[in-house]
Formats: sequence, C-alpha cells, structure tokens
Amino acid sequence: MAGSGVFAEIIEGDVYMYYSDGEWKKSASGKTVPIINPTTRKTHFKVQACTQEEVNKAIDAAKTAQKSWAKTPLWKRAELLHKAAAILKEHKAPIAECLVKEIAKPAKDAVTEVVRSGDLVSYCAEEGVRILGEGKFLVSDSFPGNERTRYCLTSKIPLGVILAIPPFNYPVNLAVSKIAPALIAGNSIVLKPPTQGAVAALHMVHCFHLAGFPKGLISCVTGKGSEIGDFLTMHPGVNCISFTGGDTE
Repeated sequence: MAGSGVFAEIIEGDVYMYYSDGEWKKSASGKTVPIINPTTRKTHFKVQACTQEEVNKAIDAAKTAQKSWAKTPLWKRAELLHKAAAILKEHKAPIAECLVKEIAKPAKDAVTEVVRSGDLVSYCAEEGVRILGEGKFLVSDSFPGNERTRYCLTSKIPLGVILAIPPFNYPVNLAVSKIAPALIAGNSIVLKPPTQGAVAALHMVHCFHLAGFPKGLISCVTGKGSEIGDFLTMHPGVNCISFTGGDTE
C-alpha cells in the first residue's frame, strides 16, 4: 500500500515529504500541494510545496555529491543501479497504486510501467559500463596539415548536476529514463516531478535511497511550477536539463 511498509518514512501525517541531501524533509513553507484523483475529482494525496531556498540547498548538495560520485568506479555505479532496479520491481504494487490514483492509469498498465522502469535502470547500468568503459584513439593526421606524429585518447566525462523534469503520463518511466543514464555517467540528479504523478515519483526515488546511493546525489523537490519551475530551469547550478513535455499554450 502507498506510504506504508518501507515507504512509511516518506510520509508524515497525510503529507508526503520531499527528498534532499539523503533525507526526507518537510518544507519550511508550511504549504502543501494537493494531488487530485482524476476519477473521484477529490484530493487523494498531498506533497510539500518547496521553497526556492530549499531548491538551492538541494542543488548545492547535488553539486558536492557529484564530485566524489564522478570518481566512483563504473562497476560500483552499475552495482547500485542494479540494486535500485531490483528494489523498484520488488515494490511495484504500491508504486503502481499511486499511478492509478494520481493519473488514472489502468492497474495493469501501472504495474507494467514500474517493471519496465526497473528493467530500464538495469539496461542503462549495463550499457553505461560498455559505452563509458571505452575511449577513442585518434591520430593527428586525421586533420589537415598534420602528420602521424601525435596521438590522442578521448573519453566521456560527466556534465555535473542534471535537472530532470518528466511528464505526468509516465512519471516513473520517463523519470528513470533521465535518472539512470545520468547516474551511470557520473552525474547527480535533481528531480522535479509533475504535480500529478509526484507521489509515484517520490516512491520511486525512495527505491534509489534504499539502494544506498550517496547522500545528496539524488534530490526530489515538489511544489508548484509557478513558484519553483522557472527558478529551477534558470538556476546557475544546473549543468543540463532533461525535459519531456511541451508548450500547452
């Protein structure tokens, strides 16, 4: 059941907390954002309305954690991702329940989304090791005016702090499709889930927490887009934005 068992620590009272610096926290704003059940048209969940200062702290923590994560061996990063994938699939039922209540996704499709998400995390771990474990060897006569007197070895390096913004219709699957590639490549993540789908995303993030990822490496901030959306996307501490969505105007 959502918000119970291993997920009991992500909720206080009837309000789900946000995740920052390795801890589940209440917002200093004292405000919440209601999650409307599309079927009943009534408030079913509530999440924290994070402040801009809390966003700042999450990004600062991500920046600090990313530096040491980038030095973590590829095999260790992959090991943690595989662990998160297993936990995600183990707890597919409560996460699927959130998808049903938040976005009215059919129960069977909701379970499928969670299982596929776990598979995708494992896939990214394996492909990451394969791709990032290779470098390219270049010779200098590839360029006009040069002879074969110099050699160059190139490899991929992390970008830094990645802001992930998934859409409401696949709040788990299209979140992990941003999170897993970023993590295996040595980046840190700040996730801003959609309002409808935020609770499913918080449950998913807790699976990464349970897997034992370093403190500060993953954050999940909830709140109104009108209050923290532009602040996040224009934040100087963000090195890359992975966004799925569109212009509704």
